[in-house]
Amino acid sequence: MNYSISKIRLEPQTVLVIRRSIKRSEIAATIAEVLHKIFLAAQKNGVALTGPPFMRCLNAGPGLMTIEPGVKVAGPAANIDLGGEVLWETLPGGEAATSVHMGKYEELPEAYAAIEKWMQAEGLKMGGAPWEVYVTDPGDYPDPKDWKTEIFWPLA
Repeated sequence: MNYSISKIRLEPQTVLVIRRSIKRSEIAATIAEVLHKIFLAAQKNGVALTGPPFMRCLNAGPGLMTIEPGVKVAGPAANIDLGGEVLWETLPGGEAATSVHMGKYEELPEAYAAIEKWMQAEGLKMGGAPWEVYVTDPGDYPDPKDWKTEIFWPLA
């Protein structure tokens, strides 16, 4: 797939996440489990969710990776103890590289590789953990060719 990559400026965004260290094969099941817990905690505490779910990859080793599936929320972090594993976090503001991936989630590494090559060609450096936003829900769009994922990679 050809990727159109650009540099944009993001505003910081308050989010709810659950952090997990998992094997790559556990990504889909973990996202589903975690989002369910986040939705319940937000509903129970009157926290307004905004936008589609995302996943930030904090680090990826040969065995385990640390991810933060989550959802954006309206307004700044409140003094609400959500209990359990649900954490208030902030997706960073500032400049970021961005692109859109259409298709299967298993093909997302191609998009990340394209963004990395673009950053190198532009003389830009990575400035933090990237995240992907799942714009379309596979439950609503069963054909993987219709799955749209936005990728954001903070720049230094």
